Amino acid sequence: MKSVKRKLDPDRPTAHWWIIAPVAQAIETAMRLSMSDTLAFAAVTPRFHGSGFTSQTAIRCFIKHVNRHRRITGLAEIPPSKVTPHMFRRTMAMLTRDYPGSEIAVGMQLKHAATRALANRWTQGYMDHDPSWARLLTTAIAERRFQRLRDLFDADSRGEATGFGPGADQMRSAFAAVREKAEALRASGKAPRGDIRVEHGLLKRTHLSIRFGKLNHCTLDENNPAGAKCLEGAIVPPGHRGPLIDRCQPARCGNSIIAPEHLPIWQAEYASLTKLRSLPALPANRRALIDQQIRDVESAITKAGET
Repeated sequence: MKSVKRKLDPDRPTAHWWIIAPVAQAIETAMRLSMSDTLAFAAVTPRFHGSGFTSQTAIRCFIKHVNRHRRITGLAEIPPSKVTPHMFRRTMAMLTRDYPGSEIAVGMQLKHAATRALANRWTQGYMDHDPSWARLLTTAIAERRFQRLRDLFDADSRGEATGFGPGADQMRSAFAAVREKAEALRASGKAPRGDIRVEHGLLKRTHLSIRFGKLNHCTLDENNPAGAKCLEGAIVPPGHRGPLIDRCQPARCGNSIIAPEHLPIWQAEYASLTKLRSLPALPANRRALIDQQIRDVESAITKAGET
């Protein structure tokens, strides 16, 4: 997608963004609703007659809605005060950064848009003024993925814990096969002894599908997707290959790896949910949902051998 920012600094060059399908759909909707002939996101001022959308009006309606239904949702009342769209954006960014529950929510619901390059290339963090830069992106991501995979291989070779769950078992089996093949090459004199580059070369040629994420790693094989929870009962878009990231169920899927670096997030989420579960005025439907979330988190932590 190409975009031009006109507000305040109209001389900035055209920017190019890699976006996901839901974002493209949202932009198309904004274009249809826009009162401008040239801008998808145009201001709606009092000069326009009739009803129109303004962010300030939407925020006031949202606050009224939350306060009106808080007996059902269990949310605290939002007190009267000045609230701006910028405050909403900043607050959400801060919650996502600092609050463990939001970290889990972002990972499960928006993983396809929120994760880094290690998971996929469609993320809001990548833009450049030169469209030709896109040709370098795939190579850079592939190299970074292999670097992470190589680090896991080296750690596994040293006997360190690299992950837990069925997906981790598959990964360790693949690593063992690489080491066995390397030893066979050395025994036959076809490879130098004591050179780890033999294993790394074999690892690079091995078909080992792994997608790195903040909450888990995914080992789904596109040619054999059996057991993938994200594909169960799902309508797969035509031409799509691989997992449906937004339907990921890390605690339940046989392709999931819960790595040591993931555990602090899951443990923080468990503490956050159990604290929320203890609130006395929690509605029954909200309590039932939290109970299910706690069971999923407990399952993920149990797979890692933690209590």
